[in-house]
Amino acid sequence: MPAPAADSTFRCVSLNFDPSDPPGPLTAVRAVLGGALIVATLILLILFFDSGSLDTRFVALVGALWILWGVFHDVVGFVVQPLANLLGGALAGTADAGPPLTIDIDRETAMLERLVADPPPVPHREILAGVRLAEIYRTHQHDPSKSAALLARLRAKYPDAPELRHADGPPPA
Repeated sequence: MPAPAADSTFRCVSLNFDPSDPPGPLTAVRAVLGGALIVATLILLILFFDSGSLDTRFVALVGALWILWGVFHDVVGFVVQPLANLLGGALAGTADAGPPLTIDIDRETAMLERLVADPPPVPHREILAGVRLAEIYRTHQHDPSKSAALLARLRAKYPDAPELRHADGPPPA
């Protein structure tokens, strides 16, 4: 009985062309430059094999196309696109605001207390904020009674919440 055939080392490549999603303008320019470069290189090779010498005009054309291709790719990739992203983000209001603020334990406590006092429409967020706030009360403020009262209030409000089962922290040693 013959052994089963081994899996091929060549992977199937599928080209998912979607005509409703046309390529961008940069892709179109790169395709035109690449096509012109291939055609000019083929003409240069045909002329070289036909006459045995290089035509300086086609050598200059192929060199110029290579330079255009490289400069276009590098200038667009390293200068134009980052600048466009920066300006577009600034105009649309989606620009990165810079490094994140440092949130210390006091700011976090105040933020969580506001979140628990005015709960969001999603109960899960209120529960998680309450669990973290109870942990802060217990570990940083050393106030286990305040922590227990908050957790009791949350358990009364959400009796089936699995997040509140083990929210009291590790048992005392």
